[in-house]
Amino acid sequence: MALVQTNNTVGTTAQIVFTVPTGNRQNIPVYVDNLDTAAVWIGDAAITTSGATQGIKLAAGASRQLWMNSGDTIYAISAAGTGAGLVVITASV
Repeated sequence: MALVQTNNTVGTTAQIVFTVPTGNRQNIPVYVDNLDTAAVWIGDAAITTSGATQGIKLAAGASRQLWMNSGDTIYAISAAGTGAGLVVITASV
């Protein structure tokens, strides 16, 4: 196992911010931190900032722990302008 950290700047289009490498164990704790001054949303490939496909909202400065499995992917999006929404992912994979 290795501790990994990714820093991702997200904009108004959903993008991948982390994928658990295949072949890893199940139930991996993954920490998602929003270090920006604007809210970001996390979820799957269809994520939006509102409506039926709205993801999990992380307010500015908020953190969230997720439990993920081998091959799982997190997408993120920001309602703020391009270049907003610094999302930091930390996981032990």
